[in-house]
Amino acid sequence: MQYSLLLSLCTLLYTAISIAERPKIAENDFFTISVSCNGQRECIYNGQSEIPVVVSLRNIYSKGFYISLGYIKKTEPSVKLTDRDNKKIMLLKPNLVSWDLKKRIVYIPERKNVEFTWALLDRDISPFINDGAINVDADFKIRTKIYDIEENEMGEFISLSKIIIKGSDFNENKR
Repeated sequence: MQYSLLLSLCTLLYTAISIAERPKIAENDFFTISVSCNGQRECIYNGQSEIPVVVSLRNIYSKGFYISLGYIKKTEPSVKLTDRDNKKIMLLKPNLVSWDLKKRIVYIPERKNVEFTWALLDRDISPFINDGAINVDADFKIRTKIYDIEENEMGEFISLSKIIIKGSDFNENKR
C-alpha cells in the first residue's frame, strides 16, 4: 500500500515537472516553410548518394524579423521519414553544432523568403526500399525563435512541410 502510494506521488510529481518544463510554442503567424526537389513536391530516388531538397522559409508576418538562420542551416530541419506502404518510421538525427550559431541572427524582411539546400542521404533513404521500390513521406519541421527589429525574443515557432520520395527498379540483393 505504501509502495503504491509513493509510486503514485512520484508519477504525479514527474508529470507536473514534465509539463512545467515544456517550452511554450505559440501559434505561428510569422513564417511558413516549403520543401521541394527541383521545384517539385515529389523527389525521384534512383540510388544517388544524396537528394538535394530546397527548404524555403517565408516571412508571412506584417514586419521583418530575425532568426538564427546559420543554426537552422547546420542543425535543422528535423526530418521524419515514413514508408507510405508499411508505415515504418525513421527520425533523422540533427547535426551537432556550436551553440554560438544561435546568437548569429539574420534579418528576413516582411513577405520575403530565404532558401537553403538540405541533403537527404542514401544511407537514410535506402532502408525504405521494399520489393524493389521506394515510396516515402519526408516530413520537414523547423522550430526556431523569432526576434523583433530590436532583437527582442518574440517566441518560439514551428512550421511543417512534406515531400514524397519515390523510386523503383531497385535490386535489393545488390544493395
